[in-house]
Amino acid sequence: MKRIKNIKDLELEKLRLRIKQLELEKQMNRSWEQMSNTWSSNGSGKQQHSVQNNVHFKTGSLLLNEALSYGATFLSHKLGLIAGRKAEAAAEQILEKIAGTMNSLIAKRKRS
Repeated sequence: MKRIKNIKDLELEKLRLRIKQLELEKQMNRSWEQMSNTWSSNGSGKQQHSVQNNVHFKTGSLLLNEALSYGATFLSHKLGLIAGRKAEAAAEQILEKIAGTMNSLIAKRKRS
């Protein structure tokens, strides 16, 4: 990452990172849908998926087991996205506070 010299550069870098984040989220959603389509057409992929995520439901019905496994995986994916957004918002607030503090310190030094 290149050095940020002023607020405009910081805002441009923030915008660049947000765009990259959105692109990665789109890519992740596409692969998620692709994986979902693969599992719906291939029963063996579903069994491998539940083994990989260590999700084991024993209900007596294969269909119910797979539905629960898929639901648990989908829920964890959505919760991960929500947690990412919350972390981004918290980091943004912290950076705004730091920027405000730095601006006030710079203003004080200029006055002196």
